[in-house]
Amino acid sequence: MPLDPATVARWIEPLAKEPGEMADVLVERRREAVLLWRDGEVVETRLASTEALAARWQRGGQQRLAAVSRADESGLREALRELQVTLGRTSLPIREGKALSEEEEEPHPSVDRWRKRLAALLARNAPRHKLRWTLVEVARDVFPARGAPVSHTRRLFSLEGSFIAASRRGDETRTFSFHGPESDSLAEELRVWLVRAAEPREAPMTCPEGEVDAVLAGGCAAVLFHEILSHPLEAGAISPLSGLADARLAVAELEVRDDATRLDLFGGYECDDEGVRPRPVKLLDGGRLAARLTNRACAARMGREASNGHGRRAEPADPPLPRGSNLVVAVGSATREEMARRLGQGLWIEDFESGSVELSSGSFRLRFPRARRVRRGRLADELGPGTLAGEILPALKRIETGLGRQAHIYRSLGWCARGGQVVAVQGSAPDVLIRGLAVRSLA
Repeated sequence: MPLDPATVARWIEPLAKEPGEMADVLVERRREAVLLWRDGEVVETRLASTEALAARWQRGGQQRLAAVSRADESGLREALRELQVTLGRTSLPIREGKALSEEEEEPHPSVDRWRKRLAALLARNAPRHKLRWTLVEVARDVFPARGAPVSHTRRLFSLEGSFIAASRRGDETRTFSFHGPESDSLAEELRVWLVRAAEPREAPMTCPEGEVDAVLAGGCAAVLFHEILSHPLEAGAISPLSGLADARLAVAELEVRDDATRLDLFGGYECDDEGVRPRPVKLLDGGRLAARLTNRACAARMGREASNGHGRRAEPADPPLPRGSNLVVAVGSATREEMARRLGQGLWIEDFESGSVELSSGSFRLRFPRARRVRRGRLADELGPGTLAGEILPALKRIETGLGRQAHIYRSLGWCARGGQVVAVQGSAPDVLIRGLAVRSLA
């Protein structure tokens, strides 16, 4: 039974009476289904339903949170009493509210449908595997002390693990990662990714070390920009980009934005965890540094009238932080063949397993499971795993004009951790040519 908005508003209004004060209540109801697959069989099924509620007070840089693991009227009273005591305010009287009735947990409605779909997809494309399938439905309601409540629900699909591929060098284990919002078209998209991941390959050579030029293809450039733009431009972050407002950092063709309104991507949402409707935020506009990602508190400190809708919580008990969502790079006009020809000699990379950035120094690292050597503008040897490394400002300057003309959603990018808080993210990018990165072999 949902909470009555009028009751919530009446109870939290006293927390936001003084100038500069704000208060809200976040309610989360989560259902999760997990299937563990091994060689075509489901070896374990897990179903879970949880709920939580958090009351928050904020004024300037000060913030207080109180969270409970129930989302009924009694839980609301408990959280508000704890918050009021912490603030030294008059607290609600102790009285049991209307508790939710105990209901038998129902199976997730999509479990049987996806079990059948996955059985067929895996049998055809990756019959020997160890995979974890997860479908999470998260419904969040935000009740502000002032203004109307807002609600949003997301259903997120993930398939991760490894499978045995038959290649020209014999059987080999390959990792697999795919994330997307649940939709009718997702099964076909997953099939395409499985087919591509299982393609036969030549025996890999050791990746060369030193300075290298590379084309980041198939959408994986979104990982690079997530690390070197999204994280540094989360409001409050101190990085080499700090203090460079409106500075030209890259070629004029490069336009990069964070777009939470892209609900076809894993990191999209209709409103953030402070109840703010997000809007696309240009991070680079014509190669110039444009804007930062903000929540309410950071927007106020920066002298902005309002947040741009990037206040996100991993869990209700976490404070909302300015976080990225979907990193989207605008396309250019170059074909795949033109990109390879302009590269000349270097690496062609289509997958990254992970990425990281050290904001204080601006150093970043991207790990790739495989690459192709490019010689005289043509794809050549298969290369083993390695890392690309560089620094934020030099890397941005070394991106060449002539981006690929087709955008690719990069479904391997799905989760991002910062300070222990993990949120859904994703990206879409064309092929990108970048010069002068450091490569190191992991073979």
